[in-house]
Amino acid sequence: MNQERTAGDVPANGTTAADAQRAVSGARILADTLAAFGVPVVAYIPGEGVLEVVDALAVHAPQIALASFRHEAGCAYAAQAIGQLSGQPGVCVVARAPGALNTTLAVHTAFTDSAPMILIIGQASRAISGREAMLGYDDFPKTFGSLTKWVGTIDAPERIGEMFARAWSIAMSGRRGPVALVLPEDVAQAQAQAPVQQRPFAPRPSIGGEDMAALRDLLRQASRPMLIAGGTGWQPRTLARLAEIAHRHAIPVATSYRRRDLVDHDDGVFIGEIGIGIDPALAARVADADLLIVLNGRLGELNTLGEGFKGYALIDPAPDRHAQRLVHVHADAGELNAVYHADLALLADPNAAVDAWYRESVAQTDPWIAPGRHDDRRQWLADARAARLAFVSSGRSEGPVDLRAVYATLSDALDADAIVTSGAGAYAVWPQRYLKHRRYGTQLGPKSGAMGYGLAAAIGAALVSAPSRQIVAIAGDGCLTMHVEELETAVRLGVSLLVLVINNCAYGAIDGAQRRMFGRSVGTELGMIDFAALAKAFGAKGWVVDETAGFAPALAEALAQQGVKLIELRVPRSVGKPLA
Repeated sequence: MNQERTAGDVPANGTTAADAQRAVSGARILADTLAAFGVPVVAYIPGEGVLEVVDALAVHAPQIALASFRHEAGCAYAAQAIGQLSGQPGVCVVARAPGALNTTLAVHTAFTDSAPMILIIGQASRAISGREAMLGYDDFPKTFGSLTKWVGTIDAPERIGEMFARAWSIAMSGRRGPVALVLPEDVAQAQAQAPVQQRPFAPRPSIGGEDMAALRDLLRQASRPMLIAGGTGWQPRTLARLAEIAHRHAIPVATSYRRRDLVDHDDGVFIGEIGIGIDPALAARVADADLLIVLNGRLGELNTLGEGFKGYALIDPAPDRHAQRLVHVHADAGELNAVYHADLALLADPNAAVDAWYRESVAQTDPWIAPGRHDDRRQWLADARAARLAFVSSGRSEGPVDLRAVYATLSDALDADAIVTSGAGAYAVWPQRYLKHRRYGTQLGPKSGAMGYGLAAAIGAALVSAPSRQIVAIAGDGCLTMHVEELETAVRLGVSLLVLVINNCAYGAIDGAQRRMFGRSVGTELGMIDFAALAKAFGAKGWVVDETAGFAPALAEALAQQGVKLIELRVPRSVGKPLA
C-alpha cells in the first residue's frame, strides 16, 4: 500500500503556490482535488484509461493511500465500505470498459445501501470516441445512469475540480449513494490552470415547529408506538440522543435490515432487526403498533418482508392500515410516500431531525405521553425487550459445530468497536441473530444480496480504521469464492483482519429455498475446498474447525496475531437458519 510520505515544504494537498500559477495536467488537477477534499484512500486497479491518474496520485498526492485490488468489484466494494464507514464518499478508480463494467454489481450495492461513493472511469480519448476504441465503450452514462445518482463526463481539464465537487455533493445529499465520473484520456493528459476546489457541504434540512407539534400530538396519543431506525449518514452523538429520546418516551426501537449497529444491543430499548430473518414476535409487534415512526429508513421490499418471505406484508400498505399511524422521516423526498402514504411525511436529515426532537423533548413544554398512558407504554416496551432477549437465547444448529455457541464466543472476544462484514447467504442469518453490536459503524452487509462482498468490504474498513481495530469478515464457502482472490490483496496491503468461512459445500440459501419449494435442489452442491490451505497459499494464516470445542482456541490464537487470518468452520450441508 502507498503509505503517507513527506514532501518537504509541499502543503497537504500537494500543490505549491508556484503550481497554482502554471498549467498542469488534468490528472494532476484531479490528484490535487482529491487531496484537498481529504480523501484518505483510493481503491483502484491500474489499466488503460487511468494510467495518468494513478501516476499523478502517486507522485503529487502522497498522503492518499493507493490500494490496488485483484478485481474491480473488489476495489468498488472496498470504496463502498469506506463511504459507509467514513461519512464521506469512498473513491474508486477503474480503467476502460472491462474495468468499469466489472464494478456494476458493487455500484448497485452502493446504491441499495445508500453509501456515498465516487467511481472514476477512464475512457478513450474524445478524438476516437464512437469508433470502437480498444477496450472501448461509448455509453457509460446509459449503463451507469440507472445504477447511480448521477453520471458526469468531464470534457475539459479545467472543469475537473468543478465536476468532482458536484459529484461529491450529489453523493452526500438526500439519500446518499454512488455517482460516476467519466474521464477521457486526452482530458487527463491536457494542460490547464485551475484553482483547487473546496469540499462542498451537504444540506441538512430539519423538522420545523409545526411538524414537530404534529409528531408530538401523534406520539402523545399512542399506547403502542414503535420506532424503526435505518439508513446511512448517522452521527454517534445523534444516535445516543435517539436512545435517550426512546427511553424518555418509552418507545421500543428496531432497526431496518442490516442496520442493527444503530442501537446498542444491550440497551433496554433495542428490540431487534426487521427484514430477512426477522423474529416472528417482532413482526407481530410491528403489526400491533398503533404508531410507527420510520426514521431515515426506506420502506422497500427488504424492510417490509412478512410471513412467507412476502414483501410489503410486514406493514400494511392499505391507506387505513387498520388505524395504524405512520410517520416517515427521510432526507430524500423521493422516499416519502413512494409506497406508503404517511400520516406525517417529514423531509429531514436524520441527525438534524433527532437534534430538533431532542431539544423539544428536553424542553418538555408539552407532555409527549398522554395522562394515563405511561404504564401502558412502559409495559409495551418491557414486553418487546423481553421478546428480543428470548429470541437471542433460543435456537440451535445441526452438526458438530454449534453456530450459536460460535457467535456467543465471538461476541465475547470482540471489542465493542470491532467491525464485522458479511455477504449474502443462509450463513448470514446466524450473526444477524446472535452477534451483538455495541457501537455505530460496526456492521457492513449488502442489501443488494451481493455475494463476495464481505472480504473486500473488510479490506476497505481496515484501510480507514485504526490498525488496532478488529475487523472480521464472515462468509459462506460460496460467498467467499466469488472474490477469494482479494485475500492476496489484504496480505499485500499489510492490513490485519480475520475471515470466518462457514463451509457447507453448498449455496445454502438457494439450496434451502429449492427444497422448500420443490422438495429437491438443483445446482447448489459445491465441491470441497480446504480454505485454510488456500489462505496459506495466499500468504495468510489458516485454521480448520470441525467441532465446537475447537473454535475458541483457534479464535484466541487468530485474534492474538496481526495480519490476515482465516478460520474455516466445516458444517453439514443441511445447516440453514437456526432451528427452534
